[in-house]
Amino acid sequence: MSPRHQLLVWLVLAGVGLALFFSGDYRDLPFPVGWLGACLFVAAVWFSVAKLHALPRSEDEAQIAPGEWQAWIGVVFVGAVIVACVMRTDAFLPQVPIGHNPEARVAGKHIGTLFVAWLVLLHVMKKRWAGSVLADERDAHIALIAGHWARCITALGIIAIAVTLGFSDTERLLQFSYPFIAQALMSVLLAGLWCEQLAAALLYWRDRRGVQA
Repeated sequence: MSPRHQLLVWLVLAGVGLALFFSGDYRDLPFPVGWLGACLFVAAVWFSVAKLHALPRSEDEAQIAPGEWQAWIGVVFVGAVIVACVMRTDAFLPQVPIGHNPEARVAGKHIGTLFVAWLVLLHVMKKRWAGSVLADERDAHIALIAGHWARCITALGIIAIAVTLGFSDTERLLQFSYPFIAQALMSVLLAGLWCEQLAAALLYWRDRRGVQA
């Protein structure tokens, strides 16, 4: 099997692991499918980037700036983290600290696993780009615009939470625990980060399409 085919196999296994990671808690099985899916996902990502690091760079890959690679990877991983947060929102509803809530600790470990896999992938990709120019004036300009969008989305999310808390009835607010509110604030920060990565990726893609045309 060629290195590129091995890479495709590991990417497929990463997708399977991610599917098990999201659906494991909803299957009535005697073993932790979600935990196994997380381990499979991290292992598959690790071997995928190892194979990617060993492959020679093609002309198509050389046309894509390192910043664009990082942005699209960020879109995928931050999106997966947001989905994981939304799917495990109920774990933060009980009126107990996170340290005394086993379900919340498990959810935190799953979310942390995705962040670790993202950091590992970015580290390996930076090694692959060793000797290349990682950032220039265009990258700084794109980062500035993407950061502006991220700040706007984050500000809107924080304002929405503040208005909801300020104008809701006290009896209704008692349904939401402090860990749940903290999770909502973290989700807003993640949404801002996701919008930043998406905006950067689209700006890179637009510039690349303009150059190719």
